[in-house]
Amino acid sequence: MMDVMMLVVITSLAFITPLIAKKVRIPAVVLEIFAGMIFGYYFAVIYKTQWLDFLSTLGLIFLMFLSGLELDFTLLRRNISPTIYGFLYFNLAFVTITAITVVLNLNILYPIILMTTSVGVVLPTMREMRIIKSKLGQHILITALIADISTMVLLASFAVGIETGELGYEMLLVFGVFLAFFVAYFVGRYIIWYFPNFVSRWFTDDPLEIGVRGSLAIMVAFVGLSYMIGVEAILGAFLAGALLSILFRGGKGLNEKLSGIGYGFLIPFFFITVGAELNPETVIYSNLDLYFTLIAIAFSVKIFSSMVNVRKFGIRNSAGIGMLLTSQLSLVIAASRIGYELGVISSAEESTIVFFAITTCLLSPSLFRILFGEKISKEYSII
Repeated sequence: MMDVMMLVVITSLAFITPLIAKKVRIPAVVLEIFAGMIFGYYFAVIYKTQWLDFLSTLGLIFLMFLSGLELDFTLLRRNISPTIYGFLYFNLAFVTITAITVVLNLNILYPIILMTTSVGVVLPTMREMRIIKSKLGQHILITALIADISTMVLLASFAVGIETGELGYEMLLVFGVFLAFFVAYFVGRYIIWYFPNFVSRWFTDDPLEIGVRGSLAIMVAFVGLSYMIGVEAILGAFLAGALLSILFRGGKGLNEKLSGIGYGFLIPFFFITVGAELNPETVIYSNLDLYFTLIAIAFSVKIFSSMVNVRKFGIRNSAGIGMLLTSQLSLVIAASRIGYELGVISSAEESTIVFFAITTCLLSPSLFRILFGEKISKEYSII
């Protein structure tokens, strides 16, 4: 009976939080985490059970799957110059953050966490400011995509290294998943070319929902392969989404159905569960120094590294790029959960990292709008 009540509470929160979030203009994810913390940590209505763990894990996997699905890899092919600048930015920022974390004696997971960028925060911010189709907007988006993809690979490699206890040939297991990705890509191209009628059923109003079933089968196959060869499942889920994105770019109807399953049901279980396991008192009373340290490193290093764009956009706008790219959310929370499950970071550190991510996704786009919004909108014309 208590499990049924908890299910009612979680699904009710998943329904209510986006409505409130739209009114107060903050990401729904943030409210889901806070709601989970209130009803889990303070009221103890949400607690750890086997079925909740399963749904939470499935929500995380689906989150990574949709992250891959939402990436537009054609941007990387069409815009060579921003791609080069994006890689320069990422490498400079990662080397700088790694050096700082080594000096501060922080775990090797922290450079990966600090390098992430939330496309889910960056993209809506630029759309609202109407600069998404400008040269600057496309430049920021490509840089964010590169950061997302690179940190995903680094996180998966890190997890393999921790689980095996070595950094040798086991690290090649990560490339095994990429090999499967390329094989699946060429097989998919063959199927699209020779069986167009079958593929078209994925995007039509099919009562059997062949497209949804096929997409889920591909996701589960990649996740299962990741489990079998000892790679973190989120990489397999991410690559499955990326595969569908590359093969079926433009399949808007299918993407909307998959997003409905994920954001409408599974993914809220993950974020609400994360919130239920947070302990805000550990941040306030014991980890406040780590919290402010992470904020200081993230903002300073990303603004500094964005100066690689100074010749193209000037100092002020380059600083704006770094400020917006500091926003972090979903991938940081996923990385902190993986780090905690691997025993790399403590529960207190996980709570601190989650609060840090929430702060950046609230602070970064707000500062970007206030300091650069009107000037950038006037300066850069739409392509």
